[in-house]
Amino acid sequence: MIDGMDEEELAITMGLGLVAREAAAVEYVLHGIYVHLAEIARAYTAQAVATGGALIRQCRQALEELGDSAVPATRRVLLVQDLDLAEEGFRLRNRFLHGYWIFDPEVQSWLTLKGAHGMTRPEIAHTGSDAVWELARRFQALRDRLVHWDIVQFGELAETENGDRGWASVKHL
Repeated sequence: MIDGMDEEELAITMGLGLVAREAAAVEYVLHGIYVHLAEIARAYTAQAVATGGALIRQCRQALEELGDSAVPATRRVLLVQDLDLAEEGFRLRNRFLHGYWIFDPEVQSWLTLKGAHGMTRPEIAHTGSDAVWELARRFQALRDRLVHWDIVQFGELAETENGDRGWASVKHL
């Protein structure tokens, strides 16, 4: 399949794979944060696991129900900002991963077409192949911030990957 691709097609294909991987990593971390916020003893046991926007809504609701005293205001603000960024990132991820891509030679960019919930017309947008790589970078940075937030708020002393003991983001399974 790769043999017949030109440079632009290869860049889009590899970039889309990276977006999928990095978005999944953000979902994984968000699920851990949700479990902590909702005070669930073991991850993946409360209900079917949400993804993307549904997971963000669960985090927002659990944060609201937890109250101000459990999560300091400054941390609450940071998490809400990152949830907003995640929401936008997942919207773009959905357009990129669930949309139809076709190269438009007139404007020298990709045209994406995607059906949208509750709309009678598809979402149509032009984008460059660099947009998927930028989104993957945004998801990587978001994942790092969310892991840091989780460690500061809910971290536990644990053995690190290199055998040392330190504060870590822990998801109880």
